[in-house]
Amino acid sequence: GWSLEVDSRGIELMKGRHEIAQVIYDGVIDGLREDPPDSTKVDLRLDNLVHCVLPPPGKSERDEELRRFVLFQDKPESIQKGLVLFANNAEDVFAARSNDSGSGACLDEHLAELFGNMKVGGRCVTLTDIRCHLTSKEDARWYHYESFQSGVGAVSWSPNKSVAVHVLTKISDNWICSNEKNVCRCPPSSVVDEAGRLRTKCFYCYEAPRRKQERKRNKRKMFCPEDGD
Repeated sequence: GWSLEVDSRGIELMKGRHEIAQVIYDGVIDGLREDPPDSTKVDLRLDNLVHCVLPPPGKSERDEELRRFVLFQDKPESIQKGLVLFANNAEDVFAARSNDSGSGACLDEHLAELFGNMKVGGRCVTLTDIRCHLTSKEDARWYHYESFQSGVGAVSWSPNKSVAVHVLTKISDNWICSNEKNVCRCPPSSVVDEAGRLRTKCFYCYEAPRRKQERKRNKRKMFCPEDGD
């Protein structure tokens, strides 16, 4: 963040790695004390990214403050639109083997939800493709995907190998259903619902009919002759 003079934030789950990052941060400030960089441009935290989506242990609601921190929601909209969210999820470290929350969802799935909540223009850069947790590829009109090779020596854990870099760019807050039965006549569905959860099914093909059926069932229960009402 300092070299580009942009706001930069980092979250580390492992305490040891966070301490290393903090030492580097303090070292830069100290080494440039004659002409120090703006320390407010870089913010480091030791925390669990999952709590942006799921409640922490002993809590009933997700950590909204942490969610705002990750998505820069406390910053002007212009900064949010240019936000780049990078996750080092190489070699499926965020995938199924990271699911220790008991929710049935992996970290990559939570990361996909955070991407869905970004402003249009925001980008998510990962080292493992997370599109399988987004809307189906046929409905993928709300984001753009591209990938490239990092080149040899880009990562410390595999210095002799090039790794794939996946870039998702959000281009819309809505997506169009591709259900063949509807021939795309459904109005656009929002990428996320009212609670900020990623919507992976068309609201008009799936949720609206289901809610209508539930209302009918409830109505039948209310006027059931067997109840004597």
